[in-house]
Amino acid sequence: MDLAYLLRRGIRENAARPAVSTGRGRLSYRELQDQACRLANALAGLGLRRGDRVAVLLENRLEYPVVDVALAYAGLVRVALNVRMTGADFGYILRDCTARALLTQASFDETVAELVADGEPRWIRVADGDAVQSRPPVPSGAHDYADLLAAASPDLPPTPANAGELAWIAYTSGTTGRPKGVMLSQGALAQVAVNLMVELGVETTSDSVLLVQPLSHGAGYFTLPYLACGGHLHVRHGFDAEEVVGLSRRERVRTLKLVPTMLLDMLDVPDTPAFDNIVYGAAPISEAVLGQALDRYGPVLAQLYGQSEAPMTISYLGRADHRPGEPRVRSAGRPWRSVRVDVVDPDGNSLPAGQTGEIVVAGGHTMTGYYRQPELTAEVMRDGWIWTRDMGFRDDEGYLYLRGRRDEMINSGGFNIAPKEVEDVVSRYPGVREVAAVGVPHERWGEAVRVYVAAEPGVTLDEAGLAEFCRPELGFRRPRSIVVVTGLPRTSYGKIDRRRLLEVPS
Repeated sequence: MDLAYLLRRGIRENAARPAVSTGRGRLSYRELQDQACRLANALAGLGLRRGDRVAVLLENRLEYPVVDVALAYAGLVRVALNVRMTGADFGYILRDCTARALLTQASFDETVAELVADGEPRWIRVADGDAVQSRPPVPSGAHDYADLLAAASPDLPPTPANAGELAWIAYTSGTTGRPKGVMLSQGALAQVAVNLMVELGVETTSDSVLLVQPLSHGAGYFTLPYLACGGHLHVRHGFDAEEVVGLSRRERVRTLKLVPTMLLDMLDVPDTPAFDNIVYGAAPISEAVLGQALDRYGPVLAQLYGQSEAPMTISYLGRADHRPGEPRVRSAGRPWRSVRVDVVDPDGNSLPAGQTGEIVVAGGHTMTGYYRQPELTAEVMRDGWIWTRDMGFRDDEGYLYLRGRRDEMINSGGFNIAPKEVEDVVSRYPGVREVAAVGVPHERWGEAVRVYVAAEPGVTLDEAGLAEFCRPELGFRRPRSIVVVTGLPRTSYGKIDRRRLLEVPS
């Protein structure tokens, strides 16, 4: 199975149905197919050939799914750039992946002009806005997106895809060094789409999803199963909690994909959304926020656990396990049906239930390796398994419990302390909105636990009371210092930036 086949079939069978809506424009599947074929043929006309890398620097907008489909049809490799990164980051990735083309929008003209030299990479520029009445002049050296499509053939590119062909290079956030290019094949992406269809029940043309996270990252994987099934993608640039709740009622969108911080903002909106599914992931969720959401919205929540090297689908905690008082709601769920997961010691030996080790994963959706980094690939891929660097344990029924990244574990007096076990307790203290635990140097124990906490609006946290609250449950693992902050710093991918936290004055 390859991604191009899945997309071709879904689009062909649903020509008259709505495919993508942004609030400023809409495409039917017939229009999506026409534009994707034209773009694929236009890129071939610019000299691009199968396997060439095409960098995509776009915000969430109507053209993004068109680009994704076009690249799959043409056998070109999608390299999505996070718009929140810097010009230096863009330059590094373009050089690292040896991009042959760069597809951008007008708001990045100044940045991109400094990255393109002597016609390489080819620069295709989309005018800003979804519904454009008049287009500004195209910068020197750039090709106008609309003009390219108008002049290209609408015929389906003839060359069939191969499941083993490289389809995407997804660059990591670079929190532990330079961003790494995760290579994903056509077959791996097709497997991600099938996994999501099976577990989330995406299978009919009546299915719809609201995507408010960047399509360059996690939300981009969600476009695949919906387009394969003839579903309706509602795409928004940015997140506005009131707009999201209102849209759920007006358009009757069935599923919302978000990160836990967005769920926190939605709880501040008086109206209750009408989603059948609210799917969260990409970052830990506090027990307090999860409890509020369950009380308010009922059994509509589901959690995904994955990572760039094993996209979206390592384990899944479905709606049936999201009930108030259900102990497994603290877990990350059980492995997807098509995925093998184990918890191992440093030598790769499988550990019994209840014992913490590193989570390893194998399946048809995992990466081929890191682009041009064989040494790093060998560190992470061993005997067919991806070593995730995530620590955790399983219970007797196979539910996974995450305990934090391997390099984030706090070693205090010779004992390993998982940041998440501290954060889970602190988050239950009244008035705590967000929390992050880190290790800081300590003369006697080597490291001690410090927590950074942000309070609910209008709440003044009692630090002494919080420390005492933690003592009975955490014992020696309790925080030895507490720093109250207005908010937790995050990376360009929305995850808590623990390195920047340590720069906050204590």
